[in-house]
Amino acid sequence: MTTNTKQFSNYLGTDANGNMRMRLGPHVYVRIGHRFYIERDDGLELVTLETHVARPWIMSNFEREAAYQRRKNLAQALQASHIPSYERKAYKRRMGWAR
Repeated sequence: MTTNTKQFSNYLGTDANGNMRMRLGPHVYVRIGHRFYIERDDGLELVTLETHVARPWIMSNFEREAAYQRRKNLAQALQASHIPSYERKAYKRRMGWAR
């Protein structure tokens, strides 16, 4: 019995313009502003409204990954700062990010 260890979604990073790239299944999707594109060999192809309705997981995966990246960047910035950990935890509680 073989198991598939390949992940369905993989964050590929953001470029200098802030465009986010993710591999979802066999395709690479790019979010430019509020629009989603599929990266093809001949360029970018806009994801149509019909595709968004048929595949709502595209937007949900991007939103989940964007939220995770924001939290990760904030955590890295706070750890590199001079602010003590108890004040960081209190700030996260006040903002509603932690309990």
